[in-house]
Amino acid sequence: MSTPSPVGALQRRLALEHEAVWLASLVAGRFSALREAATDALVRHRRSRDSLIARVAAAGATPVGPQASYGTAPATTDDARRRLADVSDRLCTATLPLVTLGGAGDRREALASLRASALEAIDWGASPTAFPGLG
Repeated sequence: MSTPSPVGALQRRLALEHEAVWLASLVAGRFSALREAATDALVRHRRSRDSLIARVAAAGATPVGPQASYGTAPATTDDARRRLADVSDRLCTATLPLVTLGGAGDRREALASLRASALEAIDWGASPTAFPGLG
């Protein structure tokens, strides 16, 4: 198994942050029962997305952009929760390699992001796992 490049790993995480921003904004706008939590998630994911864009650009690469669409909008609050938990779980998987790459500050940031994504997945209804991101 090959070690991912730091920029490649950042790009994979950035692609998922774009999806999380899209989904959280949809949920915040469509489901009043989830509005507050989805808005909080939206703020966190925008901050993370913007930081990742800057880090990828600073590394001399062109940051990946958002997709035109990420499928159909969630139809129910249960579907919204499930999809938000799923994107948070996939963010754990994408962030895990970054815990081992880069300098100490980069590793600390990746670990904090991994923890935040794991907790967010649980908040949206995912089952807790002993080792988030391992699958």
